[in-house]
Amino acid sequence: MVHSSNDFLRGQDVYALAPFLDLLNHCPDVQVKASFNEETKCYEIRSVSRMLQYQQAFINYGSHDNQRLMLEYGFVAPCNPHSVVYVDKDLIADVLRGDQSLEQKLKFLRENNFLHNLTVSGDGPSWRLMTALRLLSLPQTLYRHWKAVLLGQAVSEDREWWSIKTAKTLCQRLLGDTHMALEQISNLLRQCEQSVREQLTVATALRQEERCILGSCLKGLEESRMSGHTELTPDWCSDLPVTTAS
Repeated sequence: MVHSSNDFLRGQDVYALAPFLDLLNHCPDVQVKASFNEETKCYEIRSVSRMLQYQQAFINYGSHDNQRLMLEYGFVAPCNPHSVVYVDKDLIADVLRGDQSLEQKLKFLRENNFLHNLTVSGDGPSWRLMTALRLLSLPQTLYRHWKAVLLGQAVSEDREWWSIKTAKTLCQRLLGDTHMALEQISNLLRQCEQSVREQLTVATALRQEERCILGSCLKGLEESRMSGHTELTPDWCSDLPVTTAS
């Protein structure tokens, strides 16, 4: 179904109802090809991955992390390779609140679209997060390097270590919040109804995954500090509870 463009969307407003697709669950490892067949006038989904007879047929909703899967579909995928933990700009501002030039730096990052999609994974801080931290590390005498930093250039060894140390502090703060959230969910599980319990179980799985990601990231940051370089060692947590789509 196609509608004329409106003031709030870029391009055409195109959408469709496909209730049958709700019968196909998501798996992040499955590869599919999906398109509308002009000859048959049908929307076709073909799996590139091999499926055995009588096994459940999975499709892939996209490269979604578990936070998005939970918010949009109500489940999390175990061992999701796309899973990350988001770092909010307000947390960064709180950690660096002693910097008198913080507002100016944040404004520059905002103008260059570097204050969103800041994440950490089990492999370490994302490129966007480290780039933002490198810029935030600059003293006024090095402001001339702002554009170079946004392109990924490291300024100096001491500023690089400041960025790594700040990334570690952010992970520690997020890990503390995660532990607190898990404790609160645990208390709710003791006194909630079954319908709410199912939702809280999914939230628990997401928070437990975040705990593993942050722990792995912190381990990698500590190892890079001890070894004197910034290469991070992946260390995914493999004992997450299995929660599937419904």
